[in-house]
Amino acid sequence: MKYKCQICEREIDDYLSLAHVKAEEYLIKLILRDHPEWKDDHKACHKCIEYYRKLVREAEI
Repeated sequence: MKYKCQICEREIDDYLSLAHVKAEEYLIKLILRDHPEWKDDHKACHKCIEYYRKLVREAEI
């Protein structure tokens, strides 16, 4: 099954997706800052989640 990443709009296979990352609320806040239209009950692709994780690491948040 394919779906569109709600952040970058790439088409991704479902098995590559990361559903709501409840354990990482700070990532959700960062995503929503940049993409207020994103719903945290939607999926996001691994590449986008890793991008925001990298921002956190680099900023030492």
